[in-house]
Amino acid sequence: MRFYILFLFATLVASSLSSEEVQWKSCYKKVLVSAYCPCEICCSKKFSDGLTATGTDAHIKGVAVDPKLIPLNSRIDVPGYGNWILADDIGGAIEGCHIDIRFKTHQEAINWGVKTLKIRVWTKIVGVYKK
Repeated sequence: MRFYILFLFATLVASSLSSEEVQWKSCYKKVLVSAYCPCEICCSKKFSDGLTATGTDAHIKGVAVDPKLIPLNSRIDVPGYGNWILADDIGGAIEGCHIDIRFKTHQEAINWGVKTLKIRVWTKIVGVYKK
């Protein structure tokens, strides 16, 4: 009986999710773009565990943001780095119009340096009901 109720609940949740359409809106922001990697030098020993603030793998491309300015899980287009990159991390030094892009190695982060760029930020709009 429990299995049947659980299955019914999961089916109802899945059907309600499929009735919502996810839309994206975008805007441009001029920001300071620095770089980091998941090493102890960039993240300190405490935060160099290989995971981001949202729990994703810190060894793949991603962006640390100030969530008051750019919501976590937004997608960001950074000229010279990539398009549709996940904003999946935060940092103590990341405040306001400053983002920190993630590289696999410390040398790649150093090579990027610090740049002022115009980025495009994509945020989700959820809840548009379609049936």
